[in-house]
Amino acid sequence: MNNKIKAFAILPVAAALTFFGLQAVSASFAATTGVGETAATTGADATTIEDCEWYLNGVSESLTLTSESDLEYIGDDLTLTDSDEGVNIYFSGLEAEDERCSFYDDVRGAGVDVTWDGVAFTTGTADVSLDWTLGAALETSGVSSLDVDYDKATCDDAFTAGGAVSITSDAVSPLTPASITDLATAVFTPSAAAPGATWAKCTLNATYTVVLPGGRTPDDPGSSYVFTGPGLTTTITVNEVTP
Repeated sequence: MNNKIKAFAILPVAAALTFFGLQAVSASFAATTGVGETAATTGADATTIEDCEWYLNGVSESLTLTSESDLEYIGDDLTLTDSDEGVNIYFSGLEAEDERCSFYDDVRGAGVDVTWDGVAFTTGTADVSLDWTLGAALETSGVSSLDVDYDKATCDDAFTAGGAVSITSDAVSPLTPASITDLATAVFTPSAAAPGATWAKCTLNATYTVVLPGGRTPDDPGSSYVFTGPGLTTTITVNEVTP
């Protein structure tokens, strides 16, 4: 996002003032002329405010999906979940929220994009008896997927947010759980003097769910299996073109 500061060039102005005098000399008239000139320079002083930038915070660095009520795997499909509450999307002049700023006539919206690295859950050991890949058939019906349900907790109406997405081996990256257009951001007034300034904000709560497929027998029954799953990356992307 480029700041645009409008500059006004002020040219030096020279003022010329002519004086006329009349003097009598020996019964005859003679005119003498004197000219005075003063050059004046001008300057200008303007203060700018911070550029409005989009920020994203509150995303967990790691998630551990576990079964509800500490249910064990007994060969049936086992649902594992975790949540990530308070994912914040906002624009501000600084990383802190509600800092006065300006888009400098370059108003842009933003989108929250989720991408992933890999589609497998593995122990990383020689015991691969319970390892599985997203898209694997479940014992009941359907296939295993990493479902992410984004709840629009407290978002300005200008945001498109909420809904569920499913990550499988066939899903196309990225997924966009929240977005706001540049036309929508134009209704906010972040550069207004206090207390009239307003900023766009959205808070999402995310719930992650995956199903460990049933119909398998662990090589080491009675032990705990710890899997490493796909890496999820959440980024905020500024829209360069009006949708």
